[in-house]
Amino acid sequence: MNHELTEAMRTEFAKSIKIGLVATTDDKNYPHITVLSTLMGKGTDGLMFGKFVEGLSKQFIQKRPHAGFLIMNPEKVFWYGKMTYDHFAKEGEDLVLYNNQPLYRYNTYFGINTVYYCHLNEISDAQTLPMGKIISNALKVLMKKGKYRQKKHPQVMKPWAEKFTGKLDTLMFLSYLDPEGHPMIIPTIQAQSAGSSRILFRNDPYGERLSALKKGMRIAMLAFSMSMETVLLKGTFSGFDASGYGYMQIDYVYNSMPPVHGYVFPEQPIEPIDF
Repeated sequence: MNHELTEAMRTEFAKSIKIGLVATTDDKNYPHITVLSTLMGKGTDGLMFGKFVEGLSKQFIQKRPHAGFLIMNPEKVFWYGKMTYDHFAKEGEDLVLYNNQPLYRYNTYFGINTVYYCHLNEISDAQTLPMGKIISNALKVLMKKGKYRQKKHPQVMKPWAEKFTGKLDTLMFLSYLDPEGHPMIIPTIQAQSAGSSRILFRNDPYGERLSALKKGMRIAMLAFSMSMETVLLKGTFSGFDASGYGYMQIDYVYNSMPPVHGYVFPEQPIEPIDF
């Protein structure tokens, strides 16, 4: 692992077209993953991201500063690591920089209103998704889903979310908390829904990193498409069986798509809004 950003990294991270993910820790000690395409480098030892819609991740990172991140470009090259939140600003050159980007400069509805700054703890070398292994394992998961489907269980994911997380081309990312409390992010593209209450995946590829997962551990999975459809799932890990299969028993379903973020399972009481 590296402890500084190279010039090549900073150049790559400054591009608007990329996947940027930040993992924080929620109030119940589950990882919480957020899509933040504004994530980019700040100098050699920092990262920053801008806020343009409200969500829980900004609250979580201020309460519990340890965070994880992953950045992936359109060529499926990615970097991951750890960072620690430091402070935010509502003015300054970085706010101007963000709002001068084409995505936000001509956006009537959303603009960057706050910039959050983090200290870089460590970052990986560039890695490329091993698509051959991912496709092979995705097909294996597809063939085994029926075996792991939970019978006679209340509906957890809505039909749309179950179908979305069951697609082979939906991108899936898993997060867990390491021993120091830092949320880590691992691509688990092979993961798929096995009914409405479980997400099934294999410990290949990235078996070495996935070996950190232990039975009963609280984990989260973000399902993401390039058309910006997302859903965040949180639950408990089953442990890997002798064949390398494991699943997340879903405890919470979080709508991470704007304009209204919030938990949709378990259903939350509707609070009145004063106008």
